[in-house]
Amino acid sequence: MRGAVLLLITIAFAGAEQLPPWTEGTLDIHHISTGRGNSTLFVLPDGTTMLVDAGAARDGIPETAQHPDGNRTPGAWIARYLARRGVTALDYAVITHFHPDHMGTFSSSAQTDASGAYKLSGITEVGSAIPIHTLLDRGWPDYAYPSVMKDDTLQNYRKFSEAHKEMKTEAFTAGSSKQIVLRKNAAAYPKFEVRNIVVNGNVWTGAGDATRALFPPVANLAQADLPTENMCSLGFRLQYGAFRYFTGGDLPGTADPGIPAWHALEPAIAQSIGKVDVHAVNQHGSMGEESEEFLKTLQSTVLVVPSWAPSHPAPDVLKRIMNSRFAPNPRHVFVTDLREAARIVIGQRATQLAGPPGHIVVRVDRGGGSYRVYVLDYRDEKDTVLAEKGPFASSGGN
Repeated sequence: MRGAVLLLITIAFAGAEQLPPWTEGTLDIHHISTGRGNSTLFVLPDGTTMLVDAGAARDGIPETAQHPDGNRTPGAWIARYLARRGVTALDYAVITHFHPDHMGTFSSSAQTDASGAYKLSGITEVGSAIPIHTLLDRGWPDYAYPSVMKDDTLQNYRKFSEAHKEMKTEAFTAGSSKQIVLRKNAAAYPKFEVRNIVVNGNVWTGAGDATRALFPPVANLAQADLPTENMCSLGFRLQYGAFRYFTGGDLPGTADPGIPAWHALEPAIAQSIGKVDVHAVNQHGSMGEESEEFLKTLQSTVLVVPSWAPSHPAPDVLKRIMNSRFAPNPRHVFVTDLREAARIVIGQRATQLAGPPGHIVVRVDRGGGSYRVYVLDYRDEKDTVLAEKGPFASSGGN
């Protein structure tokens, strides 16, 4: 059925069906579908570039199930996607948290970089192909919160960072609006801002750059109650004129049974984010994410599910984000991937998605007053447009 849907939409768009090139003043947000994790390219209004995550999970799913195919690694596919967008260097790379589907997976059998310093996977592979000016993560410099991180993947990532002396590595700072900035022509776009909302449980209060701690001091916690890696995810809100967008890695929406209530991040950060036009669904839309309070506060018109596994998105999550009983109605929900197992479990709601799976591109018009959403075919590198929605009027910043 999936192939038939894609075929019909491709036929409907026969002819011009390539995404027009980015132009000065336009904001592009590319949710890249590799079938192995999250990766999002931002081309900001002045041409500043930023990559958020570069997942390369090794989870038992056959390589033939990744996109476009298994002939290259996810990091290589991401680098090639960036190159097709004309990206020859990244002003920023941001790692939301240290899980394989967001940063890559260490493997002793993986190819080694040319210097022999580290293995290539995810962000280390992208960064070896495309220079990165500034790398931001939640752990620099000691990678010791909430406890010292010693796994092979993290150690390989640190070797990558240390090997690239030309690259600046920084700790993502909650509350700041000065860490991610336009680097080409900021003066031309005074109504552009990236506000760092949360990292390691420290959340922006909405006043200046001030933050407050959502987690108790780790010294006071039992080992079983320590913040999880997902809970420590960083998140930011981008604003361009009236347009607003939020992404937050794998921030959890609800606490598991028997777990302290403060393990639920979405309700605690929703007011700091405020109303947005588009947001990336937390933790791939799995399990307890996208809580009702979170959805009611953000009021997103478009939701992008960075899905890649058979459990994404979970039926209860999809039910909540398609709920028509609170604003806005309708919401337009897009997915980067939809495994057949997920389609079967989701059932009828799979037909209510706003487009087929693919690379989901949000293109914001000059000035930020309106935006469109495009779905690009992930089955090859032609990037054929399979669907287009919009224009939508931006209202998140109003």
